[in-house]
Amino acid sequence: MKDFRFFGPTAVEFGVGKLDKLGELTAPLGARVMLVTVPWEEPLVEMFERAEHSLREARLDVLLFPQVQPNPTVETVDAGGHFAREEGVEVVIGMGGGSSMDTAKGIAVAATHPHPVWDYMYFQDAQPDYRTLPIVAVTTTSGTGSHVTKVAVLTKTDEACKSAIASDMVFPEVAVVDPALMTGLPRGITASTTFDAYTHAFESYINPGGSPMTDLLALESLRLLADNGLPVLDNGTEVELRSNLAWADTLAGWCIANAGTTLPHAMGQPISGHFPHVSHGQSLAIVYPAFLEYTCEASPERFIAAGKLFDSSVRDCEGAVGAMVKWMTELGMKLTLSDVGITEEQLAPVLADCMAFPGVGCNPRVPCAEEVMAMYKQVLK
Repeated sequence: MKDFRFFGPTAVEFGVGKLDKLGELTAPLGARVMLVTVPWEEPLVEMFERAEHSLREARLDVLLFPQVQPNPTVETVDAGGHFAREEGVEVVIGMGGGSSMDTAKGIAVAATHPHPVWDYMYFQDAQPDYRTLPIVAVTTTSGTGSHVTKVAVLTKTDEACKSAIASDMVFPEVAVVDPALMTGLPRGITASTTFDAYTHAFESYINPGGSPMTDLLALESLRLLADNGLPVLDNGTEVELRSNLAWADTLAGWCIANAGTTLPHAMGQPISGHFPHVSHGQSLAIVYPAFLEYTCEASPERFIAAGKLFDSSVRDCEGAVGAMVKWMTELGMKLTLSDVGITEEQLAPVLADCMAFPGVGCNPRVPCAEEVMAMYKQVLK
């Protein structure tokens, strides 16, 4: 058996009604807390008010930061860090999807470190340290896995560059996973986040840096996604389906925290970096068919094992690719670059950023720049 390290320090509180324990779970970490969310608009207001009520019931001082936007920016994080520092915040709570949780992680670093948050991205010399504020994550979607990962993805707007903090310091202390919070998600967000969870599980499973532990978790996550991803689209209020997807997301989050992603994240992340109107899930969906075709023969046993979860008749790599593309199509996640308004002439900077990501070298089949560009062109229309 290969040597490996598995690290999952986050205490996960999973179950319907767990949101009402938020104050009790947060209190041991500090008395002055910052609740980081998107703007309080319907239909989210009641959920956020429940969270605030639970915190105040625990006699905590609550400061609100409802300024999260999709594809969160370093400008927002640095502003939040300044606010937290000035107000003496002791705990940062990110409540929402991946954007809210990643913003909270970034604020926990920015509030306690001397430089702008971009100076602590994974490729920088400086890295977050013990000064990072404790983080609590309350996930309201089931796709990003951010509630149990050491990654915070942020965009530097003036450079159109999307990158990440990747540090054990930003693992949340506590993650609250209440599937009832997800029953009101629109169909489109459900599909996008379900697909995002699939990419995390699948890429971890084929990543050469994986382990017996991540293999185990990834296959169970993929099974849950294959069995529940399509039914939930027409039964979004069904708590059991939402619970299964929330658990699949959590398993996949542990996987990427320890094994990591591969080529699709390297290809997709620059798309939403340069074109912020494209969500993370959409950017991955665009590149996935080309990635699957390109990579399958380099990891045939794992492709087939994963493919069988989506179609038990799968016997070879071609069948595995077909089964997974069919599932993502039925999920409503079969997209092209032209669908989101991107042309071939706009791909050069996207390619350059892609080739700088470590995920390229983690793919079972490592491509050169010309091969990546060919994949981008393959999914133009």
